[in-house]
Amino acid sequence: MKVLQNCPLKPFHTFGMDVKASFFVEYDSVDELKNVLSQYDMPCRKWLHIGGGSNLLFTGDYQGAVLHSAIKGYEVLDENEEEVVVRVGAGEIWDDFVAYSVANGWYGAENLSLIPGEVGASAVQNVGAYGVEAGDLIENVEAISLSDASKRCFTHDECRFAYRYSIFKAEEKGRNIITY
Repeated sequence: MKVLQNCPLKPFHTFGMDVKASFFVEYDSVDELKNVLSQYDMPCRKWLHIGGGSNLLFTGDYQGAVLHSAIKGYEVLDENEEEVVVRVGAGEIWDDFVAYSVANGWYGAENLSLIPGEVGASAVQNVGAYGVEAGDLIENVEAISLSDASKRCFTHDECRFAYRYSIFKAEEKGRNIITY
């Protein structure tokens, strides 16, 4: 885990504004995330969870904690002639996952190439292009609840994917942090 005080945010968002966060916390496992939640009392403290920062414009220093997932990895859970189920860490770069899928002959995500951001954010935003959306490909989303640090698993239907929409932008906004 990386915890930095008075941290420059320029490398963490695409606009490259020269701003700082009071704290920057990067975790690389679910256990580290749970540790962060218990130490920092996140529901009561000012915080912002970011992905690749392509939808962020900081206009000044952030007086709070910026959290970032470095949970990485691809794990094939099931594969047959028709489909493959892959568990992907929320901190993986979305375009790297698309390239990995294509390189392995797993088709369906190729239209989503070159979309900026990270895998966790793709479920929040339901990124899409050329008639395909991330929600078309997502079987479930794993998250940690901010209220009690319990693991939550949202099914595809529970995510209520629609055009650039998911439950994580509405009722579940600010209640969970996506891990896989």
